[in-house]
Amino acid sequence: MHRGRIRFIWLIAALCLLCCDTLAQGLRDSRGRDFWLAIPPSEFTSGQTDNERFLSLLFASDSVQTSIVIAARRLNGTIDTIRATVAPGTLREVRINDYERYQLEGVENVGGGSRDGEVASPASIHVATSHDVSLYAVLRSPKSSDAWLVLPTDALSTDYMVASYTSDLVQEIFSARAYPSQFVVVSTEDSTTVNIELSTDRSDRRTGSKRSIQLQRGQSYLVQAYINNRRRDDLTGTLISSSKPVVVIGGHRRSQVPVLLPGASRDLLVEQMPGIETWGRRILVPPLALPSDYVQYSVDDIPVCRVIASADSTSVLVNAQPAYMLDKGKFWDLPLDVPLVIDATKPILVVILDRSANRTGGGRTGDPSMIVVPPTEQFLRSYTIGCVASNVSGAELYREHFITALVPTSAVSSLEVNGSKNFAATVRSILGTSSSIVTIPVRSGAHRLRADSAFGVFVYGYGNAESYGYTGGMAFERLYDPVLRLRALSARGQPGQDDTIAVILDSIDQRNIEGLTGIRSVRFTVAFDASSFVPSSRGRRDTSSTTMFIDITSPISALRLGDTLGLVAGRHTLGLSDSSSISVDSATWSDGAGLALRVVTRYIPGDLVTTSVCDADDRKRLFDPRSPEPFSVGLRGYYDLRGQYVGTSLEGQPIGVYFLR
Repeated sequence: MHRGRIRFIWLIAALCLLCCDTLAQGLRDSRGRDFWLAIPPSEFTSGQTDNERFLSLLFASDSVQTSIVIAARRLNGTIDTIRATVAPGTLREVRINDYERYQLEGVENVGGGSRDGEVASPASIHVATSHDVSLYAVLRSPKSSDAWLVLPTDALSTDYMVASYTSDLVQEIFSARAYPSQFVVVSTEDSTTVNIELSTDRSDRRTGSKRSIQLQRGQSYLVQAYINNRRRDDLTGTLISSSKPVVVIGGHRRSQVPVLLPGASRDLLVEQMPGIETWGRRILVPPLALPSDYVQYSVDDIPVCRVIASADSTSVLVNAQPAYMLDKGKFWDLPLDVPLVIDATKPILVVILDRSANRTGGGRTGDPSMIVVPPTEQFLRSYTIGCVASNVSGAELYREHFITALVPTSAVSSLEVNGSKNFAATVRSILGTSSSIVTIPVRSGAHRLRADSAFGVFVYGYGNAESYGYTGGMAFERLYDPVLRLRALSARGQPGQDDTIAVILDSIDQRNIEGLTGIRSVRFTVAFDASSFVPSSRGRRDTSSTTMFIDITSPISALRLGDTLGLVAGRHTLGLSDSSSISVDSATWSDGAGLALRVVTRYIPGDLVTTSVCDADDRKRLFDPRSPEPFSVGLRGYYDLRGQYVGTSLEGQPIGVYFLR
């Protein structure tokens, strides 16, 4: 084997490890450079012009000129590429007209057909940018629109629960218009297995609550609720788990909120779901600013706050009133006419569902929209957000825009909007907390917000019989999953010395210790330089380097700090480096039935060190295999990794790596 080639491979491997380590340390938040989305079904009327019906992608950049590449895949698989740029501190709209070419087609009439219901569809949109941006999507057709925060790929999850609202229908002369609860799954990688457990016993397409499908990169999968005159299902609480990260977009084709009258106005609901591991236990929910022509039909005609539980026996406390118990996937609807302080014993998801504005006649401002409420644990200190600026027939579609911020009361004076502390706002303290609600009327376009403490942001606006609303941004850290740390102990020895690489349980985060009681096994991978340590057991070699990977499965009866979870026996050799790293990765913790548990694993590498490299066994090294210089010895033939001459033939030599001169 040629020395120069080995040295080159070793260098590339080291650079790859350095890059991976740098990326792994980044905060998961709503800003990113890679995004996926799909267009869920919505209602539109034939004959509408491109100026009335469109998908807007809104890009908000912090401080760097950013290039954008959009790959929009049609229902027939054809990909249209759109290129654009966004200037620093601005909001750039990229409008996609004729979006029905990319939109999943669902049911329109009760009992009618659905071209894309529960089949793998090629329709999706992939966005890549040169620098970090915040991305918002606005789906609009006359009298039916909503917007959502598009999450970057690095903030995606494999475990979700759907938020939606009650299905509805409108009886016409010869048919009934169907307005189902719905969700869409988008795969970001090939060969992704997606398991779905509906919150109901059937969907619009099939009976039974369980689905298992395989999707390829960029494929989408639509599920809609079943509707008839007696039954109007709600897919809220549906569980989705996948073998690789996916996008889940929850919502409703065209919802009335709350359901009070057959003749109320309706609007599209869309939000991208955060992974269950990012849900929180403390949620502050502000009432939204009301449209200027707001009229209340009845005492029940108010926005809704929906609370969804991630686990059984979740106790939910609202404004210090008696606790309400929720089981996994179940929800509790609350009227949102006062600020709500919600504390739960287990992680919950909370969404705001704005109300239907027109019940006794049309023309009023506003309509339903859905907004995910970030837990206080996921607040950030700065945001660049966009208020929808889409124009229709020369006039702005939305006439009123608002930003509502949840800010620690002590930090309200530090809040800046577009670099200024001088802005119009109403400030309202939240009783029983140290936080305040700051509501800011704004114009359309980009806005930058920052404060001395972390805070939450909601963005929304109203037009004639329609609205939009979405979370301005948030972190997506894994909050309450138990965190375990695996450490690879350092191994030091002379060439030829027997030794053992050991992996131990270094620490346990106590945030959710009850989640660890079901662990019965762990599987992980140990990687090291096989030229410096030759294992006794079999492993997998990286063909482009000297790295060896060994998979270890260890049974567990109880977790104790310092427990040894894996051993790799072997022998030190005089390899390509006197010092390298022992890494641990890809841990999967399983219960007694072999099912994977949701546990966050951190890894601490160890050092693999070869000592006495110049005088091992009282003999000098004849050459350094890392050196590009020619051999300084005159003997021709084979040399072992210790640089010692073994002869002109390898006959009788043990299996290993040899150098031929």
